[in-house]
Amino acid sequence: MKRYVVTLLAALISPAAAEAQPEVALADCPAERSEYTLVTEGDEFAITLIPARTRAGFSSDLYLRLTTPQRDYWFVFEVAASQGNITLGPVGDPYAPEARETGPANTIEAFRSRWPDAPMDELLSLLRFYALDAELGFTLAQPQQGQPAPAWLLIPELNTALWYHLPALTDDPGAERDPMPRGIFRLTACLDSTPPAAYP
Repeated sequence: MKRYVVTLLAALISPAAAEAQPEVALADCPAERSEYTLVTEGDEFAITLIPARTRAGFSSDLYLRLTTPQRDYWFVFEVAASQGNITLGPVGDPYAPEARETGPANTIEAFRSRWPDAPMDELLSLLRFYALDAELGFTLAQPQQGQPAPAWLLIPELNTALWYHLPALTDDPGAERDPMPRGIFRLTACLDSTPPAAYP
């Protein structure tokens, strides 16, 4: 797996992008104020890490929000106890009123309740998450409030998930397939202020 990811990184990062390392001024940016953009041409894709009032999931106090030209997608960080591998768990909008008490609903579970026979076995493997430092070294921990933001974020199969499993990634009933190129997200800005905390 490690060799696969290293090879994939080499393919995803163009020479120009590799030279455009996150600025020194961004090195101390806290995760909850970070903003990432996809290293590609064409439509803009962005990731921000949104603080939760308490906990977004079992292992982090941050949500990951992916913004595409079509809509926002929300995820929590999930960590396998035995391996330490990080995956993203898709959820609904944590700012929505219905998330106030217990947090946003798991959109995979909601999809399965409507379509119990839909093939879903591969989806979680498509949502593997990797955080990397400025030298493209892997960091083991998922982002947390108050911790320095990783320089790069890699979710190598997210584009496949958005194309083939979109109804399980959003609670938008009218959502259509969302084409996104495969790529790596680079830390490009440190927001002036922390976004409002989401539920719960």
